[in-house]
This record gives sequence, C-alpha cells and structure tokens, in this order.
Amino acid sequence: MPHKDQDLEVRADGVGRRGEVGRRAFVRAGVIGAAMGSAALMSADRAAGAATMARRVATAKPRGVGMVQAGPELALPPGFSYHTFGAFGSAMTDGFITPPIHDGMACFDMGNGRWRIVRNHELGEGNDIPAGTVIGDPKTAYDRKAPGGTVTLEIDAKTGHLIADWVSLNGTDTNCAGIKTPWGTWMTCEETVVGPSSGYKKPHGYVFEVDPRNNEAVLTRPYKKLGRMLHEAGAIDPRNGVVYMTEDEGPDGFYRFVPEKQRRYRGEGVLQMLRVRGEKGYNTITGQTVGKVLSCDWVDIDDPNPRDAEENASAVFRQGRAKGGAKFLGGEGCTWRGDGVVFGSSEGGEAGLGQIWQYTPKTNIGKPGEHGELVLLFESQHRGQMDGPDNMCTSPGGAIVIAEDGNVKSNFVRALLANGTTINVAENLVAVQQHYIEASGKLYDPTVPDDGASAGDGVGFSEFAGPCFSPDGKWLFVNIQVPGITCAITGPWASIGL
Repeated sequence: MPHKDQDLEVRADGVGRRGEVGRRAFVRAGVIGAAMGSAALMSADRAAGAATMARRVATAKPRGVGMVQAGPELALPPGFSYHTFGAFGSAMTDGFITPPIHDGMACFDMGNGRWRIVRNHELGEGNDIPAGTVIGDPKTAYDRKAPGGTVTLEIDAKTGHLIADWVSLNGTDTNCAGIKTPWGTWMTCEETVVGPSSGYKKPHGYVFEVDPRNNEAVLTRPYKKLGRMLHEAGAIDPRNGVVYMTEDEGPDGFYRFVPEKQRRYRGEGVLQMLRVRGEKGYNTITGQTVGKVLSCDWVDIDDPNPRDAEENASAVFRQGRAKGGAKFLGGEGCTWRGDGVVFGSSEGGEAGLGQIWQYTPKTNIGKPGEHGELVLLFESQHRGQMDGPDNMCTSPGGAIVIAEDGNVKSNFVRALLANGTTINVAENLVAVQQHYIEASGKLYDPTVPDDGASAGDGVGFSEFAGPCFSPDGKWLFVNIQVPGITCAITGPWASIGL
C-alpha cells in the first residue's frame, strides 16, 4: 500500500512497481546472483517449516466490529465456527511437505462425497524468493528453477476436513490468484515476468491450467496467448469462454482473451485491453463516482508475448495504453457474477484504499468488437470499510466476498453487499513472526530500501487469500498467507447477507 502522502498518479504509464527502487529491484541487482546457488539451503529452509509451525502462535484479540474470537486464528461473526488444515510444513500424502505462501484457490465437486481444492503457492520472485528448487518432483516441472506451483487437496464434503493432498503443478513462479473455469478446472496465474536473465530456465508471466481430477502433478504448458505480464486473477464468461483478467503491476490494464473456439486458449484468438469510449487513456484511479456508467470497448494487443517482457514488465500494458486503454492501480481479485465480471483495484480511489468495479457486456457479446458498461460499485473511504481489496469470490447469495491485503495492524475478509455496504466476515488474529518468513526461503535484509513495514518483513498481520465457497455453499475456504494456513469457515451465511 502507498503511504498517505504518496501521489496516486506518480507512476508514469508503463513504469510500474517493478520499475521502482525497492527491495525486489535491489535484490535482483545485488543479492540474487549469490542466492542462485542456495538451492540446498532453500530446501532445508522449507523442510524446517514443520518445526517452525510447532512453535507457539502469537494471537491477537479481535478488533473488528461485531466479531468474536472463534479460535486462535480467526475472529468471526457470532454463530460461526471454523477448523484449519493444510498448514505450511505439514506432511502431505505424496511424501512432500506443504509449501508456504498460500494464495488463490478454488473448490470443485468430485462426486462421491468428495471435493477438491486447488491452491496456489506464491513462491518466487514476487515474494523475494529467487530461482532455486521446485516443489514436488522436478520431472513434472515446467521450469526446474522456479519454486512456485499448486497443491490439490481432497476434502470430505460432509465434514469439510482434509483427506489427502499433493503437489499438482510445479516449476512455475509467483502463483498468485487464478481463474475457476466453467468446465471444472483451475487456471493459475504467474504474477511475475522473470526468465533466463534472472536465473530461470524458461520465461514466466503466464497462465497454466490445472485439472483437479489429476491425482498427481502433470507437466503443463503455459497459455502464452493470454499474455506475458503480471497476471493476478480472472473470470470466464460461461456463455462463450471469454477470459477476463486483471494485472498487478501499477498502473495496470483490465484485459480479456477472446478465443475463436471455446476452451482453445492455445488456438486462434485475440488479447484485448479495456477502453472507455470517447476517453482516450482514461484514468480510473481518482475522480470516480460510484454508480456512474462508463461506455466501453476493447483495443487489441498486437504482441501478447513480447520478447522484452522480462526487462519491461509493462510491455503488454504499454501496447494497450498507446491505443487509448484505461488504467487501473493494483488490479487484484476477479469473479463472475450474473451477466458480468467484478474485479478489484487494490490501491485505487481518492484514499488509495481500493475500488470494486463491474464490467457487463452489452452488444456483440463474446466477439472482438464487443461493447459494454463499466460501473464503480464501491470505493473505500476509510480502513473500517475496506483496506486493499485482493482475492475475491461470489457468495451463493450474490455478495462479493473479498480478502484484504492492507495495513500491518489488521486484515479482514469483508463482503460487499448488494446495497453497497461492507460487512466483516473474518479477521486474522495470527501475528506474523520472522521465523515463518525465514523458513519460506524468502530473502530478507532490513538494510534494503523498502516502501514501509509489511507482513513480508515479519511484522503485523498477514493478508487473507483465496476465498472460495464449497459447491454446496456451506463452507467458505480461505487462506492466511503467512504462516500458511487454510481455514474452513461455516455458519448461517444467509443471516449476514451472503
């Protein structure tokens, strides 16, 4: 999050956060070369996760309005309860330990009283974890130097408890959020554009598809036509297979890929960026009005997989911006609701605390020449409403459930209701401790320039990540990213508007 006195417009078009002088830039310039040879150390650090998780967890008291402590990790509304599983360092059924930095995920119905969750692990450059070793078996890795990937968890549909878990994708990097498909798979997104110049074997910045029906990791190729950029999240129009995607580089575009044939994301199609009609280079970051309708169309991205992406993380954004595409700040969560897509801008708004937008296709739906409407649903005025909206999902009742990635003092799961108000759904009570950060393999040097204290520095309270409901709507699954815990929450959802 930016400091209060930081001008939200200081970032010039095409020069995003990876272009700023900060910890990542400093590490890449000076420390990462030495870290390349630390594969054995990184493996040892991850193996030490089991020991670190056995230490006593520091727990805070609830701060949120209407919340009561439901256990050592969470405060919830009265009448709700939860349990946890899949913690960093715990043994998985495939013989590997659970990786750290839990992020986006989705839940799928497998029949026979079983669900499966595919969960991202945001290991990699985006979290100052350099090229090194993979999770799982290197034989199935896309890139044997990339530490990120996904884990699949099988869940008992009656109890919500874990049955089995295993690495399902490896050799990817900085797997942040993703896209749940209408055909029952998970498309995991890399929030980085690292490659050979940074010590990796292959280029990154892509989207990969994971089938929850697989009982082991499968070597998977990326969908390069969906763009090489800092992918965050997305949603698919179930009517036509169009993929809508957010970007978290700052400034960012809002994108979509229009396939010539549904589900053919390696075949013919076009990547496009949203444009506000009659407003070349529209700025959504400030000066916006909740409820105002903006007429939109889309501009083509001529080169979705630019060769200079590793050196220029905004290479795709610049193409769309040059054609008049709109800019956002901190593109994050994305979810399909009704006949449109809802997405977040984590640092947008006058207060820099976040915005929630909805785009609805109106004419030429699902075609490259589509027109639609963009509406600001919500803009946070103070931290009590929302602070840094990140991953999101749609509740069974149509509310937007949002994980916060805000300040170090508190982080919540909030919900945006149909009447435009927000409510608290869960509060993180687990204080981050430095040994969790160290055990993840993260590079940390307090002398390196940074943009302020954060959970990544081993202080405060970690963000929530990956909210998703079970197929029957009974359970809300969500991660506490650090120390790496998956929580299963249940209760009378309808009573709080979800």
